[in-house]
Amino acid sequence: MKGYKKLLMVALSAMALVVAGCGGTDTDKKDAQATKSQTITVSAAASLQAAANELKDNFVKSRHLDPTQIALNFGGSGTLRQQIESGAPASIFISADEKNMAQLKEKNLVTKVKPLVENSLVLIVPKDKPKITIEQLPTVNRLAIGTVETVPAGKYAKQTLTKLNLWDQVESKIVYAKDVKAVGAYVAEGSADAGFVYKTDAMDLQNRVDIAAVAPSDSHEPIRYPIGIVTKYDNELAQQFYDYLTSNEAQQILQKYGFISVANSAK
Repeated sequence: MKGYKKLLMVALSAMALVVAGCGGTDTDKKDAQATKSQTITVSAAASLQAAANELKDNFVKSRHLDPTQIALNFGGSGTLRQQIESGAPASIFISADEKNMAQLKEKNLVTKVKPLVENSLVLIVPKDKPKITIEQLPTVNRLAIGTVETVPAGKYAKQTLTKLNLWDQVESKIVYAKDVKAVGAYVAEGSADAGFVYKTDAMDLQNRVDIAAVAPSDSHEPIRYPIGIVTKYDNELAQQFYDYLTSNEAQQILQKYGFISVANSAK
């Protein structure tokens, strides 16, 4: 009888441990329930499109969420910043430059701002067309860059051309685009003879464009992408997705698309 009671006590203790392990804390349960009903929008620089779609898919599947709970909004960083300033429902902002993020931070519109990745600026030409150097750009008929005021890649392109004393020679040939993806499309379609995009965009278009040259790193500001949470639309789902986007797992995915880890760039 004593042996039976001992076995019964062991069994009951084991069951209690299992129940405790499966149940989690009340906070964990509330957080899980909250994220099942919450939605967020991520406003990200257009150059992040391919990588961001994969990151979202991985996060949604691992958390068993509905894909519609996370909307991705891509565009020029300046345009996205203006949308956030106007109250657009974005919970996370990833800019292709530090200036646009800093402007939001100064107005206390974003929090938890930190560097995410870096990129490089390249000159592309249509696939199988003769490659040219940056110094030869005055000979082309149409040069595509992003709108300087709202597209960081356009700003970096102007900085490079100015640094190399070429801006005055090519300004009349420039075709401006709403974002860096549009620049790539112009060149791929042959609407422009050359264009400045990020290395990551050139990789996406590798079957339609060739990289003709890489802009010298000292010819423009560092191409650093900061990430931040928009305070007005912060919630538990935004916090969890932010944590995932800044994780080592996400860094590996971003590097697969050609982005440079901020930690690696400092080495």
